[in-house]
Amino acid sequence: MGKVSTGVDFLNRFLHGGYDSNVVTTIYGPSGTGKTNVCLIAAVTIAESGKKVIFIDSEGGIAVERIKQLATNYEKVLRNIIFFNPMTFAEQKDVFETLRGMINDTIGMVIVDSISMLYRLELSRSEEVYDVNSALGKQIAYLVEITRRRNIPVLITNQVYSDFDNRDMVKMVGGDLLKYGSKCLIELRKFRTCHGLILRKHRSLPEGNELKFTIVQKGLEEFV
Repeated sequence: MGKVSTGVDFLNRFLHGGYDSNVVTTIYGPSGTGKTNVCLIAAVTIAESGKKVIFIDSEGGIAVERIKQLATNYEKVLRNIIFFNPMTFAEQKDVFETLRGMINDTIGMVIVDSISMLYRLELSRSEEVYDVNSALGKQIAYLVEITRRRNIPVLITNQVYSDFDNRDMVKMVGGDLLKYGSKCLIELRKFRTCHGLILRKHRSLPEGNELKFTIVQKGLEEFV
């Protein structure tokens, strides 16, 4: 079972070496909890190693200035990150079709930030709920195929909504589609002075493990 660095030493220790290279890892939580930062740090780390990263940004949240802060050689990093910026769920589906001809040995990671934003918008205005859910399911299935057949780590971010039965808990948009497709689930939270990370699902590590961190100019720092 291979591991790929998260780009953060304390997070590598937390995950016993980093992200598993042959599973989908879903990072979920409310807005402002650090999901994009976690993905960007991983992308920069892979890109600096010489591998290419496919980064599907459906939220328009990628700032070149942030990449410059994180990278030691940002020009090399930008050359090695292939960005897609779908604006609609139909465009997101087209991007996933394009991926089929792009996956090869030069690709070191695939990131989707986020898998659910355009899906959520499409659900709100479409009467064909089954078709929308089916399209999302196919996208997740293809990501699972990539990571298992190619041994390429896949990171997904996901939005959440409140659990009406328990206001202290949140549920992922997409529900079981994302839950079953992901072998690793990481929940992010935001507190007054720091951010929190909870391991909700993992195939070899105890569920419920937690750590706290802060977001700084150069990345993340463990909060103690």
